Amino acid sequence: MQISKVAIVGAGTMGSSIAVAVSGSGFPVVLKDVDEEAVRAGLQRVDRLLASMVKKGLPQHDAESQRALIEAATNYEAFPDVDLVIEAVAENLDVKRVVLKELDDNCNVHAIFATNTSSLPITLLAQATRRPDKVVGMHFFNPAHLMKLVEVVPGLDTSTDTARTAVEFGQALGKLAVRVEECPSFLVNRLLGRYMNEALWCLQEGVATVEEIDRAAVEYVMPIGPFALRDMNGADVGLAVARYNYQEYGERFKPSPILEQMVKRNFLGQKSGAGFYEYDRETRKRSGPNPELSEVLTDVRALRAAVPSAHHNPETDQLARVLQTDFSQPETAIHASFRVERLFLPMINEAFLVLQEKICQAEDLDPALMAGLGMRKGPLTLAAEIGLADCLRQLEELFQRHGERFRPANLLKRYVWGGRTTVV
Repeated sequence: MQISKVAIVGAGTMGSSIAVAVSGSGFPVVLKDVDEEAVRAGLQRVDRLLASMVKKGLPQHDAESQRALIEAATNYEAFPDVDLVIEAVAENLDVKRVVLKELDDNCNVHAIFATNTSSLPITLLAQATRRPDKVVGMHFFNPAHLMKLVEVVPGLDTSTDTARTAVEFGQALGKLAVRVEECPSFLVNRLLGRYMNEALWCLQEGVATVEEIDRAAVEYVMPIGPFALRDMNGADVGLAVARYNYQEYGERFKPSPILEQMVKRNFLGQKSGAGFYEYDRETRKRSGPNPELSEVLTDVRALRAAVPSAHHNPETDQLARVLQTDFSQPETAIHASFRVERLFLPMINEAFLVLQEKICQAEDLDPALMAGLGMRKGPLTLAAEIGLADCLRQLEELFQRHGERFRPANLLKRYVWGGRTTVV
């Protein structure tokens, strides 16, 4: 199916950014929200994004042409002429289902509905319409006008033509459009969650401090450390995602209690002025480590003592070392027991589980992680560099000490048994 005109429902931060991405490739866009005030705010966001792009080199006349392609709407009058609607409202199942039902009543029978969800089930969302074959997930990464990745996620009833059209449309926007089979958190956020959670477990155990872990991750392969990233996104958001993944995937996604304690203390990150680091409330500029983090770790230690883990060994528990750490000293030497690879072994293992489940093509996995997270190397490349046999050995050792978080994927075992040294 050919896409000539696009509508976006939801003129918030994400919807406005998607509007800029779509209009930048020459597609006319209808940007809709519930009332004039919401639409006006959305268009102001569009104007700010375009002004920023002009400062970075976009010719002014190109920005003006792009802006002229975007029209505002508070109703569905223009929607019968639209070929593709991208729903970008709040990440709430009930809200999205209401919007999809309204679209079903107001769009032509051939129109495709793309939901910009980061984790909600496409199959369930599609049931709000009479056209589940024309509903597909298109997960744009924030900010959509800059980030190169879009995950295209078909539901159980999504037709082959709908999925293909969504991939081709993503490519027309200049994106890396990767087809991902439906699963909780899809591909990139699923693997990211394993890495982010392991950083918390390392902190809880006391094998390294916040700054040591962040610095090691950046030096190894990431553009930003896990704790700085968590502060950007918010501990409350992180906790909700962690709980969801734990509910869907089970024990290997069990969240560290650190996040819950931080949310209780309103240590949410940049938006509250303190998280793993402290921030200026107005500029959100980081001023240094949060000195009250030691209290969070004390609470976690008390909880852990009250309910011992099956894999907790008091003789090797190093949490006390973190509790005595001076968080104002960023150059503290990393403890000998910390290896940066440990942060990525759960991600690598999850990558093999993803391939085992046929969630994506092996050749798409590393490019998706690099485009979506800014990694300099993807997890399959890291696995090959570490050595698949060595990855398996380390996972087995960590599994003996820590349990389900490190249970090796069967596919990884088979690769090692078969003498493979690379995946793709």
